[in-house]
Amino acid sequence: MTLFKNKYGEIRSGWSIAAVIIIMVFGQVAGGALASGIDESNLVAKTAITLLYGVITIGGSLVLFKWIYKRTPVQMGLIPKGWFTGLLYGLGIGAVSIAVVFLTLLLTGQATVVSVDASRLLSIAVVAELFSVGIFMSSEEIAFRGYVMTALKTTRNKWVVVLLSSLIFASLHLTTPGIDALTFANVFLVGVLLAYMFVKSGKLWLSIGFHIAWNFLEGDIFGMNVSGNEQAAMFTTKMGTNELLTGGVAGPEGGIITTIIMVLALVYVHFCIREPVHAAWSIEGDLPLI
Repeated sequence: MTLFKNKYGEIRSGWSIAAVIIIMVFGQVAGGALASGIDESNLVAKTAITLLYGVITIGGSLVLFKWIYKRTPVQMGLIPKGWFTGLLYGLGIGAVSIAVVFLTLLLTGQATVVSVDASRLLSIAVVAELFSVGIFMSSEEIAFRGYVMTALKTTRNKWVVVLLSSLIFASLHLTTPGIDALTFANVFLVGVLLAYMFVKSGKLWLSIGFHIAWNFLEGDIFGMNVSGNEQAAMFTTKMGTNELLTGGVAGPEGGIITTIIMVLALVYVHFCIREPVHAAWSIEGDLPLI
């Protein structure tokens, strides 16, 4: 064993994970620097910035994975076969989950729809936003689930793979406006759910679909804060004062309703998602990673 390699001759996961986090941060800094001088209404420029972030983060993760582990994207969960079905399934689970959160807030009086702009649903702006959400959420799943979880397989401990990757995911959300202990716990729980989706399906598509649907519907359709950020939406929604339910500034991720929904989603994945017989990605397989 050395400082950089374990007893199996594999790069220690900490170094590998630090490298991909640096790539992600660089992508955010580069995108943020360009976005600072861009008018919010300039959809072409915003789309170009999103593409830049995607190229840096997704492309960087894939190149780094190939360079360090000499492996193809298939071995980090990007498996072509069944991608559309998996993505659609994930979109469905994510859509139902965030819809239940929103409906619960409406029924408890902690969310009130002030107005509805149905025309926005078919506007270029919402298409551009869906594209943006798709790129950002895909990049997070490829980096945190595909790359980080694969790197952590070198620990030979499946609990470390799931829980530590989720803790890293939650820790990088500490800059979320209005974050508190419950918000952090919920983001960690979201990470566990997405990781478990990856483990159960052996592919990234389920978690990518869930992540996209949750964020897009939460902000662009239902008009709730996404990770503490407010944005234009089809529904103009006024939130109530019970922050235990609404999540306050952080949005629904900071509320107890999301906690319950995440637990229920985990139960659903456990009992209803069938593990493939011969998976190209397995939490305990495809080792050593050298």
